[in-house]
Amino acid sequence: MHKKIQLLAYLNGMADVENIYPILARIHVRNRLDVRAIVYSKLLKKEIRLKETFERNGLTPEIGSKLSMKFLFRSDIRKSDAILTKEDPYWDTTTRHRRAKYLIKLGKPSIFLQHGAYQLGVNSRLIKGKMDYYSPKLLFWENPDFNQDLFNKEVLQKIETVGFTKTNILPKREWNAEIKKWLQKYKCRLLICQSFRWGNNRFQEEDIKKFYGLIESIIKEKPNLGIIIRSHRGKTRRIHRHFDNALEKKFDNILFSHHYKGPLAKATINDVIDLCDAMICPTSTTVLDCVYSGKPVAIFNEGLSLFPEVPEISNVEHLKDFLENIGKKDMGQKKLLQRFGDINENLDRASEAIENFLLK
Repeated sequence: MHKKIQLLAYLNGMADVENIYPILARIHVRNRLDVRAIVYSKLLKKEIRLKETFERNGLTPEIGSKLSMKFLFRSDIRKSDAILTKEDPYWDTTTRHRRAKYLIKLGKPSIFLQHGAYQLGVNSRLIKGKMDYYSPKLLFWENPDFNQDLFNKEVLQKIETVGFTKTNILPKREWNAEIKKWLQKYKCRLLICQSFRWGNNRFQEEDIKKFYGLIESIIKEKPNLGIIIRSHRGKTRRIHRHFDNALEKKFDNILFSHHYKGPLAKATINDVIDLCDAMICPTSTTVLDCVYSGKPVAIFNEGLSLFPEVPEISNVEHLKDFLENIGKKDMGQKKLLQRFGDINENLDRASEAIENFLLK
């Protein structure tokens, strides 16, 4: 019997699960390729819902230890025919970069998948000159016509547009008594995200002060508004920790979505979106997370033009206007859904692009 071509993927963290696993599960069902996934053992302990998710989708990854994920990977890569990844081997700066170097050494193909709406090396400059990619196949969410100057000609020929593919695959979260009480107390709830982790001088201290000042202003205007504040993946950082602590002591209607502590510990972005009626955030993938969850979103005015469809927030008056229109009219959601496509169709498109590339 002819051996199927094997596609390998490593699920190092939740970002890999959210972006890569839905495509792997779809390819597995289509049954044209042999799909092999390896998930980091620590991740299964951090997110206990993954076991149920894998079983429900019919594709249960093998479990990889820290040692095997970072060092003892050579045999697995040699046995595979290609790797699906969200880090191109030329640009992998993670702690798993040894896998990327080994892949290049073998000359084995990788398939790169875009995982961020605003992503360095995809629609934002990573280097001064034109960028090259190792991967012979690149799956982008949008056509790169508007930013062709980022890439050399060879890269442009590798790109295939598949639409937005990041998917919330975890079951609904069960909330504790404290959260249920908070939900009952505040009938209108707003999720406010920040990404002050960004480098390259995207955010200055003045931006941080403006962010927290805006929150205080809207609370004074609307004291019955419930607010959840979430940093990128719920991580706390020194540059904004003292601002968080000050707000938490001052206002009862604010909850913080911290990954390792508090009543919202271990909540994902989709978990906290479920708790709220709307969201405001920087220009990031969370915009699409919210819109595809069926809820309105607005972005902070950063001088970026990635999401012109949705309202921009520059001051408290803009925020008040946004809140007052929740549920009354569409605020750009339909245009964004049309722009980035139907998730199911996008997953099929991405799966077919991978299959055609490997079976060619």
